[in-house]
Amino acid sequence: MRYSRRTPFVMLAGRCASGHAARLVLLLTLAVSCCSAGAQVDRFYGEPIELKSDFIYFTSWKYVRQGGFSWQLEHASDATEEEKNVGAWLEGDGTRPARFALSDMPRGIRLVAQKAEKRPFQPGQLAAQVFDEGKYKSWYTMGPCAEPEPYSTKERILPGYNAHIAYAESVDGVHWDLPRLGLVEFAGSTENNLVFRGDLNGSTRGFHGGSVFIDPSSAEERYKMFYLGIITDEEWAAFAAKYPDEVDTMARRQDVGGFRCVVAVFGAVSPDGIHWTSLPEPLMIQHADTLNTCYYDVDRKEYVAYVRAWQAHVKAPGMEAVNPDGWIAAGRRSIGRAVSRDFRHFGKPEIVVSTGAHMPPSHLYYTNGKTTLPGILDNHVMFPWRWELESDGGSTWLLSSPDGTVWSQVPGGPVVETGAPGTSSGGYVVCSGNLLEYPGDIWGLTYGANPIPHKYPGRNFEKRQGLFPGVPGEGGLATWPKGRLVALQCDEEGEFATLAVVPRGNALRLNASVKPTGYIRVAVRKFGSGTDIPGRTFDDADRIVGDGLAVPVTWHGEERLNHEGAPVLLRFQLRQAKLFGVEFHS
Repeated sequence: MRYSRRTPFVMLAGRCASGHAARLVLLLTLAVSCCSAGAQVDRFYGEPIELKSDFIYFTSWKYVRQGGFSWQLEHASDATEEEKNVGAWLEGDGTRPARFALSDMPRGIRLVAQKAEKRPFQPGQLAAQVFDEGKYKSWYTMGPCAEPEPYSTKERILPGYNAHIAYAESVDGVHWDLPRLGLVEFAGSTENNLVFRGDLNGSTRGFHGGSVFIDPSSAEERYKMFYLGIITDEEWAAFAAKYPDEVDTMARRQDVGGFRCVVAVFGAVSPDGIHWTSLPEPLMIQHADTLNTCYYDVDRKEYVAYVRAWQAHVKAPGMEAVNPDGWIAAGRRSIGRAVSRDFRHFGKPEIVVSTGAHMPPSHLYYTNGKTTLPGILDNHVMFPWRWELESDGGSTWLLSSPDGTVWSQVPGGPVVETGAPGTSSGGYVVCSGNLLEYPGDIWGLTYGANPIPHKYPGRNFEKRQGLFPGVPGEGGLATWPKGRLVALQCDEEGEFATLAVVPRGNALRLNASVKPTGYIRVAVRKFGSGTDIPGRTFDDADRIVGDGLAVPVTWHGEERLNHEGAPVLLRFQLRQAKLFGVEFHS
């Protein structure tokens, strides 16, 4: 079955009935290597470090050496080499002058986020979320059936919190199959590709703001679903009795239009991504009213969730009953992080990203868009939508982290921008899902956009007569050339060195763009040697000029590092260049 405009599902460009941002399709983090729980292993910190892939990409300063300095005592002209290198801080008594010396100090470089190209879907295309078992796989939301269904509790679930989950797959990320799975009834038939509903068997849990990720640590529960749902009073009481210090009281809101709006984060597990089992207890009680994501951290051996959090003050004593939902206006939407060892219970989230001093106070982080670089599980990035209250819109920005915990905004402005007013993407743009590699050396991330502001009262496209009638929303891929998410940019002269790494090959290729008046030169040094490998110095290096995703690094025409299996640090001299990444190969 092929996707067409008649197929009854909504991608990112759609709208959920509750009036939230463009409907966010499911996903999350693809892990490609398996690991199992074992005995605790001591960890030692420093250099050299292990690379998790053949690539180093400069999304943060993680692999860039901070540089060093020393104060060296002045010495006599006949001093030995050992005497020349005596450090003033340890050996000096203040009676002899000292000179200041730098080593591998970075200069003239900066990180710059690169703008994406928006590629709206054409008929027959669909957003991919993970790449696994040789194919792209997607889980996406569709609204409940408008017709009566006696087996459903949808009439008791807050609109927008009763999305159903459908499944699609593709071999190329362009042409999609919607398999008829025969698993879940919809409009009186099981001839569909639905895999999950939260409104059956008397349940009022529903589904909202969720994601799917692959867990490399489990076979029986290899696929996991993480989402927001309606919690019953009995479930709330049981959780509060078990974890009395972890209940988010903001999750107990007043009724909305007569519908219950008391929420918690729930989970479901599956061996294949198709047959799902709901977990009976909530994973956390948190008012995570947006896209929520989760992944398995292969280094920490724990599950890490990123959820909607609120930077809100505690009410003054005696004012608890005044304006019960007032925190919505007074609290800033932020991004919280929570962890779990077993995917059955998460600790209370801590805010890790919120409105910073460098931002206008009216800008809020609405979504998180947490993912990793394709195939590189320890290079963490986020694509949050920044909601700009003064215009009720906004674009998607890029954050990066060296460890998945400490986050910072990558300079360069928004990476997925809104279009001109009146166009399909002129209101706001939201990204979700995994950053994946697609055919043609492209990295892509799904986005959804709308022509109207976020809270504009004209969300029903068929009925809208006010602002921009007849202009639909837009869904597609935000794309970059492979590896070119962030540039380590040198406008004039610059230099830096990497941390020492265990190389995964004996040759290098650079993903770089260098002006004809610029250059890149690379020197190689064995870790701990203090000098570059003979024949692999800057003087021996061939200058790199031009543009390419995989430009060979050579020294007098030779490609081999000649490191003899030792850990190495790479030293760079640059001029008028953008360096995106380094690839080790044999």
